[in-house]
Order: sequence, then C-alpha cells, then structure tokens
Amino acid sequence: MSKINIKIVEVDQENHTVLVKYASETSAKNIDEYPAVAFQVTNYNASTIEEFVEAIRPQVSLYVWQRDQAENPPTPVDLSGWNNYSVEVEAFGLPAPAVPSVPALANPEVTL
Repeated sequence: MSKINIKIVEVDQENHTVLVKYASETSAKNIDEYPAVAFQVTNYNASTIEEFVEAIRPQVSLYVWQRDQAENPPTPVDLSGWNNYSVEVEAFGLPAPAVPSVPALANPEVTL
C-alpha cells in the first residue's frame, strides 16, 4: 500500500474551509507543485486535525490515484486479439429505482 502526503496550506476559519495539497510516493511532482483542493470541515463532523485527515483520506486517496494514473499511464494493453470476441454473461444486479417522494417527479413529461 502506498503512502500519501497531505499538507494543509490554508485555513479559512470564517467559512470552515481547509485548503489541502496531496501527493503520493509515485506522484510525478513535489507536493507543493500541485494545486490545492478545498474541503469544508463542517461536512465531516471533524473537531480535531486527526479526525479531519481521516475523514478526507478516502477522497484524497481516489484523487491522488486518478492523478497518478494520468501522469504515469500504465503500459498500453495489446487489443489486437480482441476483435470479434463474443461472450454471454449474467447481467449485473442494479437496485430498483426508488419511488420519487414528489408525485410530479414520477412523470418525466412536462405538461404546460
């Protein structure tokens, strides 16, 4: 499992906003070369810095993984043998749509 460095670069106490920079061991640049991302502390019920970091860790992990993939694309996949491939699989089970709480939303047609 790779490590992610998280750096708080600015705090806006009035708006409860924290600007964060992040980079992994495999990021192409230094942490300070990346733009900061804003997080609302009130959205995370975090009252300590440790709770805040733990609350943003899943989202930052996804962000850094996506950015690292874009910066260091994996080895290209050889698709030459994929032409005319056919297979039958079970459909993936999706949840049934919920009934809209507002009756008007049940009808997507607009009546004027």
